[in-house]
Amino acid sequence: MDEFLNKLEELKGNKTNPFKVPDGYFDSLPSRIQERISSNQKEHSIFSRFLLIVKPQLALAFAFVVFAFITVTTIEYVLDKQPKIPVSTGIYTRIIEVDASEYSEQHFIDVLLDEEKKPNEKKKSTEHYINYLIDEDIDYTTLIDEL
Repeated sequence: MDEFLNKLEELKGNKTNPFKVPDGYFDSLPSRIQERISSNQKEHSIFSRFLLIVKPQLALAFAFVVFAFITVTTIEYVLDKQPKIPVSTGIYTRIIEVDASEYSEQHFIDVLLDEEKKPNEKKKSTEHYINYLIDEDIDYTTLIDEL
């Protein structure tokens, strides 16, 4: 420890810089930099160049695969959580064969025509009420108050 303190005292007393630059260092620096750059460029093999070109495409393909995996897993999880109603194949067959044959095109046309007639019947009944109110000479304000 004393030796270290002695060195420290000696350095403090000496006002000169203890670090030196080797002779000719800056003269040969540009050539050494050029040599390192050219050696790094030569080291790139065909495989490493190919990898540099293909790496972004591989990353994109991997992202699509991960997204598809997460999507399929989520859908399967949601479908597994839904309650399953046990229905035999015979019931499906009956629904398709028998029930579907019970309805014809004419049946659908009749249903549509009946739905078109219903609003007209309401209109007729509404007209009947209006005529009654007019015949009885009932005041409109009284009707509005009653509603």
